[in-house]
Amino acid sequence: MKIKLPFILSKWFHFEFWPFWIFYFPVYGYGIYLAIKARSFSYFTATNPSMKFGGAFGMDKMKMLDFIDNKYIPKGFLSIKDENTETVCAKMAEHEFDFPIVCKPNVGERGIGVEKIDTKQDLNLFLQTKNEDILVQEFIDFPIELGVFYHRFPISSKDGITSIVRKEFLKITGNGKSRFSELVTENVRAKSRISYLKKKYHSKWNQIVPSGITYKLEPIGNHNRGTKFLDGNRLINDRLVNVFREIAQPLDGYYYGRFDLKVNSLEDLYNGNNIKIIELNGTNSEPAHIYDPDYSLFKAYQEIIKHMKLVFEISQENRKLGVKPEPFRDVLSGLFKHLFPGKSKK
Repeated sequence: MKIKLPFILSKWFHFEFWPFWIFYFPVYGYGIYLAIKARSFSYFTATNPSMKFGGAFGMDKMKMLDFIDNKYIPKGFLSIKDENTETVCAKMAEHEFDFPIVCKPNVGERGIGVEKIDTKQDLNLFLQTKNEDILVQEFIDFPIELGVFYHRFPISSKDGITSIVRKEFLKITGNGKSRFSELVTENVRAKSRISYLKKKYHSKWNQIVPSGITYKLEPIGNHNRGTKFLDGNRLINDRLVNVFREIAQPLDGYYYGRFDLKVNSLEDLYNGNNIKIIELNGTNSEPAHIYDPDYSLFKAYQEIIKHMKLVFEISQENRKLGVKPEPFRDVLSGLFKHLFPGKSKK
């Protein structure tokens, strides 16, 4: 008989659920080696000169999207802190889009604070909980969501795609017997989101879900929101590299990172059509295909080290062109302000 372990125990057998600092602990030594080799503990900030701290943290999402051709990005705008619901709705009308929308902190990582907003009332409730600048975008309902990891070298002009992650959203499917709540609690990826989902789906929580009926519980494609990350590297080919070479061409000072996007079909992806880039990440990017449940821990660390080496090599080429890493003390100060914004204002 197969023993089913509680989630709190079973997650330790799957590194995709490990805390960030525990998973990365074995490669910290390699990072120190690269810093010594570069003679700079902030060498990575020279990898993407156009991004604050190279895109390691504290990135201005709107600023980076502004450099991309409009055909590749959703309609959107920056809502300044303390703007009310009426002002945001007026800006939506000005930019010619309506609900549903996606709202996210303009500075933030890992899907924290990101919400799909369906109504004006929901927007009002959302804004009441935020005290920061918000990026407001039209909701793109394309069926395929990917993270495409693209890099290029400033001198040698070598480029390539080293990782593609396919995202499978958190969902449940009815069997005609189980209640909505039972289907949710049986899903291992929903375990850490039970209270949030119960509040969100309170009207359905105790209802029996008809057989074959599927609910997408989370429309936001982040791992900590229950999304399953799958290895999509089989999609990499020369056609796709050409597409992202064109997309990245106007991004002066950007050489390494992950394009998070939605696309209507794989045919459109290879033709560069119906692609909507919802976020652009820098040196904080992970080759997220490693979190595929079937990926081995050893192979995952091989991929991490390969990408750390890419950051180092690109930064070294930029330094030959006169780009200087930001002072390490500024990086530490910026990191403290990013992690403890309340304390930094005192």
